Amino acid sequence: MSSETYYAALFTEQVEVAFDELVQASGLTAEEIVELVEHGVIAPVSAPPTPLPISAWRFSATTIAVGRRASRLKADFDLNVSGLALALTFLERIEALEEELNRLRCGLLR
Repeated sequence: MSSETYYAALFTEQVEVAFDELVQASGLTAEEIVELVEHGVIAPVSAPPTPLPISAWRFSATTIAVGRRASRLKADFDLNVSGLALALTFLERIEALEEELNRLRCGLLR
């Protein structure tokens, strides 16, 4: 299996990573990840009714890509966490709209 295939297999919704693994893989600090959770940009996977300590949070592996993007935005544009949250939200919305537009275009080509 090539490394690209391996990484693509890791970044799925079904695979989970621990909080510490997300910190290490994303390039963000633990505090920044907590703040992004507080802003609603990322979310731990189905938390039980009782709150878990932050160190016990688990995330979908796809969150690593969001964390890496946040890390690049932070480095490139010197954004604080509020700015990161806004930029990530807008980028996610733009991608969703582009996907919808592509689906509509494909429907019109039939």
